Amino acid sequence: PLLRPYVTPTVYTGADILCYGDSLTAGYCTPEFVPYAASLSKALGGRPVDHAGMSGWTAERMVRRAESERDAAMGLVYPGLRRLLKFGDHYSVVVLMAGTNDLGFSSSSSIADNVVRLHRMCHDAGVRTVAVTVPQSAFASDAAASAGRLNLREKQIEVNSLLREFASANSDRCYFAEMEDMVPWSAGSDDWMADGLHMSKKGYEKFG
Repeated sequence: PLLRPYVTPTVYTGADILCYGDSLTAGYCTPEFVPYAASLSKALGGRPVDHAGMSGWTAERMVRRAESERDAAMGLVYPGLRRLLKFGDHYSVVVLMAGTNDLGFSSSSSIADNVVRLHRMCHDAGVRTVAVTVPQSAFASDAAASAGRLNLREKQIEVNSLLREFASANSDRCYFAEMEDMVPWSAGSDDWMADGLHMSKKGYEKFG
């Protein structure tokens, strides 16, 4: 389609797997983006993996902009999810990780509902999905709770529980990826950047 020259060339590459989400999918890091899709590709024996990460976006916004021809976030430009599926090169699996940016603003049920809407868009297009849990962070961790800081841990756990239930009820087309213990947040961990929200290069590579 004509829109292809105007989007960041990490989609429409011919890969049949697409990772979709926010800055954690974009691989926001310093001094460069390090998307976990690259290490996922290596883990799959070099199988190509596309990715589209909208930094700062909530799951609610991803749903609302699903039909968008293109949107920009941190210099990266992508179509909305439904449009990606419509014009994508036969994506058969979409790895979805969203909800982190919603934790401070929405209820756990509302967050999960919006993430589920993203999954259903894929399923309606005949595409299977992987439901990746909302990762820990400095604001959603046991350490934050014990320190008395702003803590969204309980809400994060509730969202992940609802996603687990959805995946279980739709196991023929949705696989639940429990990432809770793969790259847990802890103060001073070299898997995480100092902002406490984004992983480091090492963290993204481990996550993939």
